[in-house]
Amino acid sequence: MLARVLLLTGVVPALLGLALWIGLGVSRQLGPLQVTAGALLFGLLPTAGIWALLGRGRWASGVSCWLWPMVVFTFLPAFFPGEMPELMGTGLATLAAAGGSGAAKEAGRVGESLPRLGVWEGQLPAPAASKVADCRPASVVGDEAVALPYEGQGHSLVIPVQFGDQEIPMLFDTGATVTTMDRATLARIGVEVRADAPEIKLRTANGERTAQLVQVPEVWIGGMRVAPVTVGICEECADGRVAGLLGLNVSGLFLVTLDTVRKEVLFRERTGSLDRVVDVAMWLSLEALATVFPDGRVEVGITATNKSDRPIASAEVGIHCQQGSYLGNLKDIPARRQATTRVRLPRSTDCEGYTVSLEHAQW
Repeated sequence: MLARVLLLTGVVPALLGLALWIGLGVSRQLGPLQVTAGALLFGLLPTAGIWALLGRGRWASGVSCWLWPMVVFTFLPAFFPGEMPELMGTGLATLAAAGGSGAAKEAGRVGESLPRLGVWEGQLPAPAASKVADCRPASVVGDEAVALPYEGQGHSLVIPVQFGDQEIPMLFDTGATVTTMDRATLARIGVEVRADAPEIKLRTANGERTAQLVQVPEVWIGGMRVAPVTVGICEECADGRVAGLLGLNVSGLFLVTLDTVRKEVLFRERTGSLDRVVDVAMWLSLEALATVFPDGRVEVGITATNKSDRPIASAEVGIHCQQGSYLGNLKDIPARRQATTRVRLPRSTDCEGYTVSLEHAQW
């Protein structure tokens, strides 16, 4: 009698254990053959092995159906912390997919809401979409404010800007997104142009131009330092008076006041964390791929490629779907390397058409 009860009730943990391995394979985006082989190898084969070792009887069948799933439920969470409910939901939804999308979604919900067994964690980790980027202050130091004298009038204000040990006259242009400079001046301050330097489109007085990008190690506005600074190479932006334009990727880090009486531009440090998204965006390319699982769960994989020669400390990426926007975070993207993250969206989110954008970033 006891052997029969063990066998009948053991079907449940055996099925859940099989679903767990299936969910693990599906969530890692393995092919159907790999998922099936993994489930058989890690879900059923050990159970069969225990049954053979215990004598292959009815009692042995019941014990093996209970024993191996309990081992899996106890130790697998240590290797995949916080993922157990999700894996179980995905696995049950996959097994129930033959019954239609409604059955699959219901099985997925049941799997995620099952009571936690053994050392299963009680909460799933917060999805990346709900996180807020941990911003650190930008590298602007020195006095709280500095007043730079300017020459000219109207939209042609020329101010002195320190690049390394060189003071360079720059046109203060509130309409320019990126700081620009001509090649001769870049060579004078010791900045080399990479052969594979990324390019952007610049709008100049003579029309749209393609400009290569370089990074200047540091720029000084009076006694306040900004590092690094992206500069677009633009010959048309320089003339006999100025070497280029001071863009928003520098001036936007300050509160700027124009004093026409004293003929000064006052730069005051902003309080709190400073966002370097304008600067970083020119060196970071983003790719995204959305995956819809059988249980209605939607995940978006984001790949960020850092084209610069210095690491990016953080990048917060917006995922914009028909039903709303979500956020994903990437940390410590190495120079000239890639970093990836996966963002889980609310179940059944309509994200058939979506866009991604860089919302916040720090060097």
